[in-house]
Amino acid sequence: MMSKTARYIFTAIGLVLLGFILWYFKNIVIYVLVSLVLALLGRPIFDLLGKFRIRKFKLPAALRSVITLLILIFFIIIFFGIFIPLIVNKVNELSKLDIQSIVASLQEPLWRLEKLLNRFKILPEGGFSIQDIVAKFTAKININSVADFFSSVAGTVGNVAVAIFSIIFITFFFLKDESLFAKGLLSIVPDHLTDEVTRFMASTKRLLIRYFGGLVLEVSGVILLSFIGFLIVGISFSDSLLMGFLAGIFNIIPYIGPIIGSALALMIGFVTHMHLSFPSEMLPFLIWVLVVCIIVQWIDNWIFQPLIYSSSVSAHPLEIFIVFLMAGSLGGILGMIAAVPAYIVIRVFAKEFFNNFKFVRSLTKNI
Repeated sequence: MMSKTARYIFTAIGLVLLGFILWYFKNIVIYVLVSLVLALLGRPIFDLLGKFRIRKFKLPAALRSVITLLILIFFIIIFFGIFIPLIVNKVNELSKLDIQSIVASLQEPLWRLEKLLNRFKILPEGGFSIQDIVAKFTAKININSVADFFSSVAGTVGNVAVAIFSIIFITFFFLKDESLFAKGLLSIVPDHLTDEVTRFMASTKRLLIRYFGGLVLEVSGVILLSFIGFLIVGISFSDSLLMGFLAGIFNIIPYIGPIIGSALALMIGFVTHMHLSFPSEMLPFLIWVLVVCIIVQWIDNWIFQPLIYSSSVSAHPLEIFIVFLMAGSLGGILGMIAAVPAYIVIRVFAKEFFNNFKFVRSLTKNI
């Protein structure tokens, strides 16, 4: 019989080896994770197709998987088919901007602002000038670098094509055989842990379906509300659509995402309305753009997010905030995006395997 110490050593070695394999094949791991997310999003459609019957004929699982994939691909193509051309056109417009003319148009409002700040002695003495700082900053801006960035992205189309094909292929089998991933995981789990792991996967699947479904609704809601708000302010249809899209996509990034989305909306609003007089027209216009961003964020923070987090995570807002901070420290922006799904998995795992600890019971009592 192997001693307990030896089992611990071999378990630790196995975990280290598994971690190395996952890191070495990280691209494949990413494909599998993305496929799992798509399979979770497509599962309600797959199950709904299973309810359709013509007499005794029932759609086979393979056909339901193909139809579900086609529906998902259709919405993805429509989504990006609408917004990618808007982004490309706006990048082309920005690449043709004359930075010096923008700086010249800002001279008068900056001079007024500097005069106001000097009156209240807010600026430090000694020749400090806001206009000089703006001039030095804009001298280092190269708008063409934005276009170069998108050109470099185009060079990775080959890799993207491989990724898309791999994800579609893996998603098909995850949809066709719902227990495929579960069978693979259970095959490496000791028999005495089978029941716990089965419950863990069932609870995790249920919560993740709620979370990702809610996230899609949240992003769609932010895009729609922002689009309507920008239209009301007086921004053109295409620019409102683009600004709403950016607001919704960046909203996925917790806390700093809405700030980035608002900053981009203000920037696009400014560069597309440079013909306006700054003090009498441009400034009120930008204030209204900012008001739209604030109202949309208020609706998101008090209506959309509570519904998503309360149904999927069932965690205190402070708890989620700490999780976001930890995830941001470990993985940056990508870590913050993956924070909530990872936390769902960790909490369910802790409830199944460490529920004898009082601290774990208090964290997972609502799951």
